[in-house]
Amino acid sequence: MPLAPSLANHYASQLTPDAFEYLVNDRGLSVEVIRRFQLGWNGRRITIPIFDRRGRLAFFKLARLANDSPNSPKMVCWPTGNRAELYGWEHLGQPKPGRIVVCEGEFDRLVLESHGIRAATGTAGAGVFLKEGAEALLEVPHIFVCYDRDEAGRAGAERVAVLIPQARIVELPEEVGPGGDITDFFVRLGKSIRDFEDLIEKARPLPEGQRKKAQLEAARRSGLGHLDHPDPRVRAIRENIPMAKVASQYVQGLMKSGSRLVGLCPFHDDHRPSLVLYPDEGRFHCYGCGTRGDVIQFVMEAECLRFPQALRVLEEYVQHRA
Repeated sequence: MPLAPSLANHYASQLTPDAFEYLVNDRGLSVEVIRRFQLGWNGRRITIPIFDRRGRLAFFKLARLANDSPNSPKMVCWPTGNRAELYGWEHLGQPKPGRIVVCEGEFDRLVLESHGIRAATGTAGAGVFLKEGAEALLEVPHIFVCYDRDEAGRAGAERVAVLIPQARIVELPEEVGPGGDITDFFVRLGKSIRDFEDLIEKARPLPEGQRKKAQLEAARRSGLGHLDHPDPRVRAIRENIPMAKVASQYVQGLMKSGSRLVGLCPFHDDHRPSLVLYPDEGRFHCYGCGTRGDVIQFVMEAECLRFPQALRVLEEYVQHRA
């Protein structure tokens, strides 16, 4: 169910000076973009409102400040349990723009918008890109895909290029470092819009051999089973992905307690460790908010994904570990 639009306005009115300074200095966002995209503050985290294709407020991505506890996840969704969205639907109305850059992550999108570049991103990271969003982007003449400089980013960019044949892949330079992103390019390295336009000029379509390989992989994933018969996929994920490995990406500083792991829950405002992982059983339980389940449920809650989308994300994870 969509949220009340007034909630985005309320949080925007509560943006603190510290949060504003972080967005400008650490994230490289312009004042105009901060206001236009209604970035706000909910008392503990920066709020990024996410709207669906019809312009309804679907959910928020909640970002921590740089000086927050390192045990706190960098980004979470609220409320949990929503479907992934395309962050950038507003660019796909009429008339269609001549160019859009598809990037990885909300802050990267906002950095590009701060430099006058129309951009869009999926809200579930590199592992999922909405088919509905890809179909809408087919009507945009020039699509450029710029993901993080790591294996997940490479695979995600190739996946988008398969869905959008006219897409060209932009490679970030080596100097951004392993895992470097668009924010690193502009903020940490101090690059200019002209520097990024130079990268766009060098962008190339996905080579045919890689396109066919990516298409075959997509077909393999879609043939692994459907929601009516999910057992083979679910068993493979539970057998191949340790719960602790996934949870540690969202909960830093997990502490061992006997055969269990304990940490701050990323699904609610947790002030004392309430999240318990049971690695031998492949499950988790938060004794603060009551959220519990297996590794698939954990990713669904953490990334605001539905069941099939979470399966795809985790299947990608298995593939990259192979």
